Amino acid sequence: MNVDIAIVGGGPVGASLARALATAGLSLALVEPKTPRPLPAAGFDQRVYALNGHSRRFLERCGIWQGLSLERIAPVREMRVFGDDASKIEFSAYRSGVAELATIVEEANLRQALQSALKAQLNLSLFSGVECVGAQWGDRGVALSLSDGRRIDARLVVAADGPDSALRNAAGITARVHEYAHTGVVANFRTERAHRDTAYQWFLHSGVLALLPLPGNHVSMVWSAADADARELLGASDEELAQRVAQASSGLFGKLQPVSPTAGFPLRRMRASRLIAPRLALIGDTAHNVHPLAGQGLNLGFGDVQALADVLAARGMEKDVGAVSLLRRFERSRGEDLLVMEAVTDGLKALFESNLPGVERLRNAGLRLANRISPLKRLLVKRALG
Repeated sequence: MNVDIAIVGGGPVGASLARALATAGLSLALVEPKTPRPLPAAGFDQRVYALNGHSRRFLERCGIWQGLSLERIAPVREMRVFGDDASKIEFSAYRSGVAELATIVEEANLRQALQSALKAQLNLSLFSGVECVGAQWGDRGVALSLSDGRRIDARLVVAADGPDSALRNAAGITARVHEYAHTGVVANFRTERAHRDTAYQWFLHSGVLALLPLPGNHVSMVWSAADADARELLGASDEELAQRVAQASSGLFGKLQPVSPTAGFPLRRMRASRLIAPRLALIGDTAHNVHPLAGQGLNLGFGDVQALADVLAARGMEKDVGAVSLLRRFERSRGEDLLVMEAVTDGLKALFESNLPGVERLRNAGLRLANRISPLKRLLVKRALG
């Protein structure tokens, strides 16, 4: 099969690129070995995303947002971040002149909306349940070998196959990896008290705890903890975990009742040395990972998608979608955002983990000061909204 672009990896980033190119006049193939998880019959998906306004508008333009089960999403209208003493900084959508700071969406909900939109797309061939097992690069294109024996010839391959990307490795692109020795522990709870569309985050000596609003009196927990502490959390009974979360969150929500299994995933920072190679572009987790404390990982991936789709849509008289000039334009457009987000997340993590004399007092004083300076808060909100 011959196509203009083959996208390997059908998660939210790879699949959204296929949708973003629906009207670009290009033939597409999407290869995805995994089938989307169904929405939970009861409770909520363990994995949720905090999508900023830029990502939401992008999903709306692509016809993806309209396919979400809207009763399962929750707005974030307030955000409160606490230091390891009484210091805090508060953000308000109302005071920032926007409807919401972010929207919390389950991964399964997003994947189902994407799958529904892709099935009706005329310029797209879907290869579901098969893997890309080989790639041969040539001057005019790339030949992909699939696990079922089929072959795809493409002028451009876009790798969205995850942080351990076989395509990135096959192309000889190295990645700089820093293991945090931390685990993200996730679970969902029913709360005794209403969250009032407010997201909370605590920088604790035991890690970073975030409680994000879900529909009704429910919250999604992400607790980024040192591996040893995370093992204790993962090994705790439902009742023990609920008590530990309630204690760490100062009893803000009253009694907590677990409504999903607990899961954990290792945390690391990863940055590919390049976003492009001959007839190859990297997007999403294949290109970069950042610490989840800012909740910006998927938003960065959608930024990659929009940048690449814009470059390809504006290719003008260039008929070769794998042309080096187009790929370089894409890579240049992503440099600043990726660098800034990596610096911010790593800087915050280092600041709140430091035990150096005087640092604790300085960081908490910084939170109080930032909370009193309205222009600074507006700048932070603007950056977070995309």
